[in-house]
Amino acid sequence: MSTVFRRAYIKPGWCFLLVVTSVAFLICLGGGELTAGEFKKTSCWFKIPRDRAMTCGTVNVPENRKKTGGTEVVLSVVVFEPDRERHEPVVFLTGGPGQPTDIANSDDIDGWWEFISAQSWMIGRRVIVADQRGIGKSAPALDCSQYFKPDHWNAILSNVEVETTFGKLKKDEVLACRTALIAKGIDLDAYNTEENAEDIDDLRKALGIEKWVLYGVSYGTRLALDVMNRHPEGISASILDSVVPLDINYLNEDGPNLDRSLKLLERDCEAANRCMKRISNAVQVITRQLDRQPLLLRSTDKEARYTYVSGADFLELIFGILYDRDAILTLPELIERTYQQDFRPLAEILFDADDLEISQGMDFSVSCSDSDLPDLNGKQDKYWSKWVELNDYSWACPLWMLQNGSASRTQPRRTDIPTLLLSGEYDPATPTAWADHAAKTLPFGQVVVFRGIGHDVIDSDPCGSKVVADFLANPKLKLKTECVGEMGAPQFPSPPKELWSGAETLRSLSADRSKQSRLRLRFWH
Repeated sequence: MSTVFRRAYIKPGWCFLLVVTSVAFLICLGGGELTAGEFKKTSCWFKIPRDRAMTCGTVNVPENRKKTGGTEVVLSVVVFEPDRERHEPVVFLTGGPGQPTDIANSDDIDGWWEFISAQSWMIGRRVIVADQRGIGKSAPALDCSQYFKPDHWNAILSNVEVETTFGKLKKDEVLACRTALIAKGIDLDAYNTEENAEDIDDLRKALGIEKWVLYGVSYGTRLALDVMNRHPEGISASILDSVVPLDINYLNEDGPNLDRSLKLLERDCEAANRCMKRISNAVQVITRQLDRQPLLLRSTDKEARYTYVSGADFLELIFGILYDRDAILTLPELIERTYQQDFRPLAEILFDADDLEISQGMDFSVSCSDSDLPDLNGKQDKYWSKWVELNDYSWACPLWMLQNGSASRTQPRRTDIPTLLLSGEYDPATPTAWADHAAKTLPFGQVVVFRGIGHDVIDSDPCGSKVVADFLANPKLKLKTECVGEMGAPQFPSPPKELWSGAETLRSLSADRSKQSRLRLRFWH
């Protein structure tokens, strides 16, 4: 839904450091030092782990391919080399839009090696990780964090006596960032999925790779589908985890998608006899009440902070919790306690806000060009309508968009590339219906739905990795991975009578995040 610094239920356990540590990455854009598409090997800017082989470098690509003689974008690239290469390489496409791939320092790289070692299907493959244009270590970075104040985006007050119009403050900060980026000569119209897809194919050619496997998560799946549309000749297979189809107007789908996930929660929780009856109806009651009269909450810090919680804020919180398999277990109790007007759980979560560092400028540039704004015609009576109406893109896109305006959505073409489409049953951002929709133009596409899981399947359960391994063993054979059928509904705990049990669960998740769950949000989603 919203962009960076929005209230999120969970802190990723990894810092997204947008650090540029080498002069090699500060190449003057358009300076002509590299030919676009040429891979320039550099010394790695981190300590390479013992007994590991890695290659680091940069690739220059045109900023705007519709203009001749323009400036260039520098993509930062890290290749994780196998002990012995036995299979085609795999390239990782991060989500967001705007999510860095975390290749900034030694801790990031250790995390990547840990993730790769846990994936049997990556053994014997080169794993190529590159920050997309506008993100992380690539240059220029469309980062707005120096202009965005977290308390404004989390609607945190230090004094309830002072009237603060957060909407105006956020708009001023977005305009300040946009103005600063344009002043640097950055063509914001060029930071979109179309140019991004061309970058990925240029990267393949620069590395001298004839064919590779695309692996995308969330927005990365939309990017992968666009690459498949434009350059199928360079792809042997694709793995799409939490699928965003090319022809879906995703900013218009959040309300129905959230409602669907809540009904699944109600079904499974009531079947287990672990929650109040009609829990989805309770969410509607809470939301409408809080939209009419927002709730003032006070933190328990030594220096008190305050926030007003509306129905839209409550739905934003639920939307985030539904991403994570473990966090989902806490949701019935949170809803029930709020319905009973016990607001302590809400306060614990909302004042533990997530300063998720994405490239906010890249998020706005891509999302505002990829999707039309939400259309609420005939939907104003829905309990989620205010939430959709107030989402950050609704007001930020008209401020951010430049001369080109919203792009027309790319129509998917039929392609014979073997494709595995993974979907979490509870996912509120990229529902299973989207995977089915994308598969319609993929005759060798196979959709696998994982019971009880939210966003980002591969990192949520070992079964995801087993399915990918089976798929890549023979991509055109029908999958028969047994573990999928063995998965069940979430095992909801019995709520305690006095204190809320969810706080410790949510806190522990922030300290126990493996590689992929750092790509939490939607395409930011």
